[in-house]
Amino acid sequence: MAFYDTWPKVDPVIILVVLCLIVLVDRIWEMILTKRQQLVCLNSIMVPEELRGIIPPEIYHRARIYELHKTELQLWKYLIDLILSLCELALGFYPFLWSLATKSLASVTSAEIWISLTFVFYLTIYICLRFLPVLIYDKCLLELRYGMSGKFPWYLYCCIGLLAILLSQLVLLPLAAAIVFSVTFVGYYFFLWFWLFWALFTLMLVFLLPYCCIPCIGRQVVLPEGTALYAEVKRVCDMVGFPMKRVFIIRTRTMQYSNAYFYGSCCLKRIVIFDTLLLNKGMDVSELQPYEVGRGLTNTQVAGVVCHELGHWKHGHFYKATIIMKLHFFLTMGLFGLFFHCPQLYMAVGFAPGLCPIIVGFIIVLRFTLTPYLTLANVLMLWNLRRFEYAADSFAHRMGYSIQLRLALVKIYADHMSFPVYDNCYARWHHTHPTILQRLAYQQKLDAKAMRGGPYQS
Repeated sequence: MAFYDTWPKVDPVIILVVLCLIVLVDRIWEMILTKRQQLVCLNSIMVPEELRGIIPPEIYHRARIYELHKTELQLWKYLIDLILSLCELALGFYPFLWSLATKSLASVTSAEIWISLTFVFYLTIYICLRFLPVLIYDKCLLELRYGMSGKFPWYLYCCIGLLAILLSQLVLLPLAAAIVFSVTFVGYYFFLWFWLFWALFTLMLVFLLPYCCIPCIGRQVVLPEGTALYAEVKRVCDMVGFPMKRVFIIRTRTMQYSNAYFYGSCCLKRIVIFDTLLLNKGMDVSELQPYEVGRGLTNTQVAGVVCHELGHWKHGHFYKATIIMKLHFFLTMGLFGLFFHCPQLYMAVGFAPGLCPIIVGFIIVLRFTLTPYLTLANVLMLWNLRRFEYAADSFAHRMGYSIQLRLALVKIYADHMSFPVYDNCYARWHHTHPTILQRLAYQQKLDAKAMRGGPYQS
C-alpha cells in the first residue's frame, strides 16, 4: 500500500496523546450526559402532570426503575470503554494483534488479505471478552439492586457469546476482505469510490425497499377503499393533494411497535401505515392476543398521524434528509481518506515505520480519529431531524388536526409505556424525535400562537 509524503512530520507521540485526549473527552462527556439523565430520573418520582390519568403510577414506577437501571449500566459501559480504549492505544494493542495474526499464518502466507481476516477473527473474540465486565456488573449487582433477576443461567450467555462470534464472521470476514481488496485495487482515492457506491446504493434502496425490505416485516397493500379509515385518510389527503393510491398499510407478523412513515419522491412516494397503529390492528377482538386488545388509534387519530406524515412530504423533508446524508458521508469519506493516508497515525498506535495495515487503518480512523467530526455531525443531524418533526407537527396543527395528533401521540405512548422524562441536554445528544412531553408542549405553544393570531413556525 502506497502512502504519499504529503503530511507534515508530526511526532507520533503527539498524535497518540491527541487520540487519547479524544477518547477521554468523548467518554467523559457521554458519562456526564448519562449522569444528568440519571439525576432527572431519580428526581422524577411522580407521573408528569400532562400524563396523569394516562400512565398508572405502578407502570410509571416500573419504567422509572428500568431507566435507572439502563443509565447506571450505561455509565459503567462508558467507564470500562474509556479504560480499555486508553489501554489499547497506550499499550500497542493493535500492533500486538496484527503481529499475532501474522505469526499465525507465517508458515502459510504473508498476503495482507489473509492476515487481515485472521486479525478480524481475533478482534471479534476480544470484543466479546470486552463485554464481560459490563455483563458481570449487570448480572451480579444491578439486577439485584433494581429487582430485575436474570432469566438465563450463566452458561447460556457463554453459548450466546460463542454463537455471536461465529455468526459475526459471516458478515465481518467478507466485509474485511472486500475492504482490503478494494483499497488495494482502487488505490489512493478509494474513499471517493466508496462514497459513490454508497450514494448509488442508497438511491437504489428507495426503489427496492418495498420489494426487498418490507416483506420481512409483513404484507404491504394499498389502503382498501370503502372503509371508515379510508374515508378519514382520504379527507386529509385530499386537502393537500396527496394521491390515495400511494397510501399503504402493512399487515405485520410479529411487530408490536406502532408506526407510520413517509418516504420516496415522485411516483415512488408513499405513506405507510403499520396495522399496529390501528385500533385492535383493524381486526376482530377474537383474533387478537389478550395484550393486543384496546391498543391502537381510532380512525380520526390515524388521520392525525397521516397529516403529520403529509407535513414531511409538503416540506420536502425526504429530499433534504437525503442531501444532508450524502453531504455528511462525502465529508466523512474525505476526512477518512486524509487521515487514513497519514503514516504517523499508524506509528502513533505502535506500528513500525512503513507498516500500515489497511484494516487496522479503518478501525483506528473510524473509532478514534474521526470521533470529533462524527460527534458534531451526529448532534447537528439529530437536531435537524427533531426540527423536521416539529415542522410536521406544525403542519398538522395548521390543517386542523392538532387535537387528533395530540390524542394519537398520547395513545401511542400509553400503549408502549417508555419513561417520559428526559434531561434536555441528554435528549438533544441522543434522540431523533422530540420527547412526548416536548411534543405536547409544542402543540400547546401552537395553540397559544393561533389564539393570538401569530404566525406558525415550521
